[in-house]
Amino acid sequence: MNQKIRHAGPRGLLWLATLSLVAASDEPAPPAFVVEGVYSAEMLSVVAGGLKRGTVFGGLAEVALQADLSVAVGARPDTVFRVSTLYPHGGDFSGTRLGDLQGASNIAAYNHPLLYELWLAGKLADGRLDLRVGRLLADGDFATTESGGVFLNSSFGWPAFISANTRNTGPAFDRSALGGFARLALTEAVRIQAGLYDGDSFDDLGGDPARHPNGLHFELGHGQGTFAMAEIVLKTNSSPATTRRTGTFKIGAWRHTADFADQFDPARRHSGNFGVYLVAEQVLWREAGSQPNASRGVTAFARTGWSPGDRSRFTQTADAGLSYTGLLPGRRADTLALGVAWVRIGHEARRAERAVGAAVIPDYELVVEASYEIACGAGWRLTPDVQWFRHPGGSRALGDALVVGLRTSGSF
Repeated sequence: MNQKIRHAGPRGLLWLATLSLVAASDEPAPPAFVVEGVYSAEMLSVVAGGLKRGTVFGGLAEVALQADLSVAVGARPDTVFRVSTLYPHGGDFSGTRLGDLQGASNIAAYNHPLLYELWLAGKLADGRLDLRVGRLLADGDFATTESGGVFLNSSFGWPAFISANTRNTGPAFDRSALGGFARLALTEAVRIQAGLYDGDSFDDLGGDPARHPNGLHFELGHGQGTFAMAEIVLKTNSSPATTRRTGTFKIGAWRHTADFADQFDPARRHSGNFGVYLVAEQVLWREAGSQPNASRGVTAFARTGWSPGDRSRFTQTADAGLSYTGLLPGRRADTLALGVAWVRIGHEARRAERAVGAAVIPDYELVVEASYEIACGAGWRLTPDVQWFRHPGGSRALGDALVVGLRTSGSF
């Protein structure tokens, strides 16, 4: 009954190079084509607890091409095409060393190059309505936090209250899904957004990544239903005079229309699964004269989500964190972050374990992570990291684990 959460990928790609196919002028036109890429490599080590001690290397390369079609071919303004690829490689740290549920590394994935994104986007209603269609990812649009991107653990990205309770974790790193997305800005402070996607980004009921490893399998439905999300976003203190204390608050819901097995009686089927969630992120302090998302400051975030226990492995999960950018003198771009993520095994799943006489009944997993992101210049970052796991795997069957790691990432 131990379900593994698939990881959520890193955010905030570094833009590598700009290739413009437009002639120079007194007022340079925007580039027609932009190539961007990032490479991340890490070493994670279990020094206590978990499955067994040891170190695993992992890496992830991503390359993307984004085209402004209004410049390239004279299309409607703000028409954009994007295609990207991934190449994950390295060992399975969580599966072979740690045995956790939440995923100690958010760049870990099946070792095979694959197509990642493939979409066309545009704007309507004087730029207030954003539309996107193609092979999409939901993890960059819904339930997101800006400051959570510093952490290495997957639960601070695509949250466990979605990934563990839907079919093959939904359209998120490292598998996109066919679908559509729309975002409407009602005011400067309020927007609403929604997405509808194919119900299984793996196109395999068992979630086998080797079945379609290159990401070139395009299929809709096939008995897996659809996955939908909707979210309302409120931004506070967004006027120029108050940008030092900005805040973002979100309320959202998701639904998957496939059939889900009952957690206690697998022969019983439920029609669909769903969940609701809340997200809050607030700048607590920013140095005078700083611009939003720049220079010294302290930011806090918190998220929580709920799903019905009869068909969901996790009935409730939560994560929260605090980050301080520019803590050390002379290191204004470095970020120190402390976060905690918790997942609770549902009552029906625990009841099923008792019914079969399990020696250890699952309850919860808790991870505390401390990370320090060092800005080394020229798009290069170095991140020492420590994670402590209480009940790795969701029970006391494994000893509490201590993980230390080091990640480096940069443009290429």
